Amino acid sequence: MARTLDVYLHSDLGGHLTQDDDGGMSFQYAESWLQRAGAVPLSHSLPLRKERFRRKECRGFFAGILPEESKREMIARNLGISARNDYAMLERIGGECAGAVTFLPHGEPMPDRHYGYRDLSDDELAAILKELPRRPLLAGEEGIRFSLAGAQETRCSGRRGHHESPARRSPEHARSQAER
Repeated sequence: MARTLDVYLHSDLGGHLTQDDDGGMSFQYAESWLQRAGAVPLSHSLPLRKERFRRKECRGFFAGILPEESKREMIARNLGISARNDYAMLERIGGECAGAVTFLPHGEPMPDRHYGYRDLSDDELAAILKELPRRPLLAGEEGIRFSLAGAQETRCSGRRGHHESPARRSPEHARSQAER
């Protein structure tokens, strides 16, 4: 059965990424996005149009959002998915991506932007930092979806007299809120 992710740009539905029964991926802009005044394409490689983009046309953009090489392999292994399955990886860790693109299961509402943080002890922070080389983006940790932006190892942590970590579905790039 085909699976679909809603693709948001900022908080607006931009289109739908679909994986068919054979594993082929395609993208189509939402009609509401195309009719919107000032609509912009997700990428120069995906110009605004009504027709569906086939795998060869859209894979470069969507694969380019994901981590590369060894990090991608480790994340896939931790999540129990194929490192070559761009769709599955976006489905699992694409909650917040570079360029303000968000991937959510079809019909799931955008989460509120009131991110929560949980206190961390010094030992918890040390354990998280120790785990990062084996589990980039802490892939597979329940309730956390980190930003895929950048190639460096990063982890959001605030410090207001104590350590904090994003809670619920907080994107890692919400760092500015944690540092206030």
